[in-house]
Amino acid sequence: MSGRIELERRADGVAVLWIDNPAHRNALNNALIDALTGHCRSLAADPSCRVLVMRGRGGIFCAGRELRDLRALQDASNDTIVATYEKLKALNEAVWFCPKPTVALIEKYAFGAGATLSSWCDIALSEEAALFAYPEVHHGFPPSPALMALFLAVGRKKAMELVLTGRRIDALEADRIGLITRAMPAASLEVELEKLLAGLLRSGPDAVARTKQFVWHSDESGHRASMATAVDSISLGLASEQAREGIAAFFDKRVPKW
Repeated sequence: MSGRIELERRADGVAVLWIDNPAHRNALNNALIDALTGHCRSLAADPSCRVLVMRGRGGIFCAGRELRDLRALQDASNDTIVATYEKLKALNEAVWFCPKPTVALIEKYAFGAGATLSSWCDIALSEEAALFAYPEVHHGFPPSPALMALFLAVGRKKAMELVLTGRRIDALEADRIGLITRAMPAASLEVELEKLLAGLLRSGPDAVARTKQFVWHSDESGHRASMATAVDSISLGLASEQAREGIAAFFDKRVPKW
């Protein structure tokens, strides 16, 4: 299969996963999905990794899924088809349940699997001219793996229009409806990414992980249960060593030592 996933490790604790499949505009195939999942799981368990960034080589994020993979699947057994989509589910879970902040940097295209990958990330920055779409219905199958994160991001009405029509939207509209965090001129993308990363790295790693754990719980619970869990979450967090260091650093007028 074509392409590869490149892992770039920075000295500040940022890990960058580069999608590199230029022959197919960085579309994902089975091997790339497996590689992304493996890296996400490894980095989630690595205390030296503070932030995970996903982006594409050649100024393109990800143009979707290689359709030749799907065409080959059509002649396979149902068990094989299910096993293949279990791999995509594993990737979605690895991104969504990563205890480190996950950031998608969108350039040019985020179609299909690319839009799905972006939507499962915590934060998505995009150049204004980038295009987003869920075109699966145009190929005769549903974009089911994207829907849970899409509903959380934009709500049912907007989500249904996007997935039932496959309409392309630019990053400005994606920003307006909540599909991404922020759209900006292409020339500002790298600068804004570094500003975001600086803010994330300033945050206590334990506090970030506890915050994400609470968000996962809240997504699956009612308001009353979440309010009760919030008490436990902040109480345990306040008693942690990192909270002691963070508060001490505030009074000492210094940067916390995480």
